[in-house]
Amino acid sequence: MITRIRSKLKFGDPGYIGLPYWPERNTVINIGKEIHPKLGPAKKEAALLATLEGLGMTRARYHEICELAMRPFYTDNGARNGEIIIPQRVIQSFINNASQSAPKVIPRINSKGLTFIGVTLDGGFLRTGMHESDAKKFERFVRPPKDSKGKGSNQPIWCSSDYIADFVAAGTFMVDEEVVKCEDLQKLMEYGGRWYGVGSARPQGFGRFQVIEWDVM
Repeated sequence: MITRIRSKLKFGDPGYIGLPYWPERNTVINIGKEIHPKLGPAKKEAALLATLEGLGMTRARYHEICELAMRPFYTDNGARNGEIIIPQRVIQSFINNASQSAPKVIPRINSKGLTFIGVTLDGGFLRTGMHESDAKKFERFVRPPKDSKGKGSNQPIWCSSDYIADFVAAGTFMVDEEVVKCEDLQKLMEYGGRWYGVGSARPQGFGRFQVIEWDVM
């Protein structure tokens, strides 16, 4: 039995960092691996052009891919001028994280696989009503990750991430009550929204929200 729930999640400040990993970002990284970092500017350019030629890609297309790779949020039209959305899979991952970490007094979905079957969003996302022009900057130093052998630089890197704050994310949940009861999912969402949050930079307090509407239709 599928039950529809009209929901609104209230995000304060700090708000939500999307930081999506686009397929285009993977392409840019793979191209960069073909260019030795110690080459001078002219040789780097020559190596880049040779790599692009081998891929059958023009310089203009490469610039376009680089721009697409830097999109800071998912949007309803996939472009930077669209409305920022929170995708279904982000919410499902949040539910799984909360289910694995919440105390026993909080209702949970014990099997991760069932979350992706039992809890979905109409249209596949929550709408935020926000656009990239509304975003602020969160800047900080981070330490680069080590490789599989534990090697790597210890020098912190200055990072900047776009975030949106003080908004309401709205959408309709579609819940299979054989997986989780609507009232139990609400309790899990409320607990997880307070303590865990969604999106990136959660240890810094981002992604926290309150459930301000949970209307079973």
